[in-house]
Amino acid sequence: MCGRYTLTYSLEDLLALFGAPDRPNFAPTWNAAPTDAMPVVRRGGDGNPRLSLVRWGLVPHWSKTGPASSKPLINARSETAHEKPTFRQALGRRRALIPADSFYEWTKDGDARQPWLIRRTDGHPMVFAGLWERWGEGADRIDSFAILTAEASGDIRHLHHRTPVMVTPDRFAAWLDPANDPAPFLGAPPEGTLEAFRVSTAVNSIRRNGPELIEPLAS
Repeated sequence: MCGRYTLTYSLEDLLALFGAPDRPNFAPTWNAAPTDAMPVVRRGGDGNPRLSLVRWGLVPHWSKTGPASSKPLINARSETAHEKPTFRQALGRRRALIPADSFYEWTKDGDARQPWLIRRTDGHPMVFAGLWERWGEGADRIDSFAILTAEASGDIRHLHHRTPVMVTPDRFAAWLDPANDPAPFLGAPPEGTLEAFRVSTAVNSIRRNGPELIEPLAS
């Protein structure tokens, strides 16, 4: 799964990556957490990519409680999303791209939870495949997203059995187009794509946020 991630690319970096014309105001984060408003790319009515801030933690459009739900739906299993009422319609009609530098997973170290930072070996941005929904109307309207996950490759399987689904730049437009079958996009990144290293347990607190969180721990 993916429960925290980092995004330190500038707005100009994201505009160049996605070709979107929008200019949402956001700050770099080394500890993005559920319910945060994060930059997300969606398909506009004209078919072109649009960049905006969207709440992490999907709220189904039919939810009676809306964002008051006690557990944000931050991830969706790619193998079963097409079967689940919560995700089925969004998978078919409302797909998203979520940019990131890296994400975190945890292992047990005695009674403590040891965080690991996971990033691409080639240094390129990660772009997660996601789903989005719109709940409510008018001033109460909330757009929200979830990250699709798949079985982890051998790169990180020793840390966690799930990984975010990632989309490469040559497939951005195809993923966002609801006319395309989502199934071919929903595998794990190829072996050798990811690397991981231990980082400070300071990241365990959502109140901590700074570049020191991604510094590798000494062996």
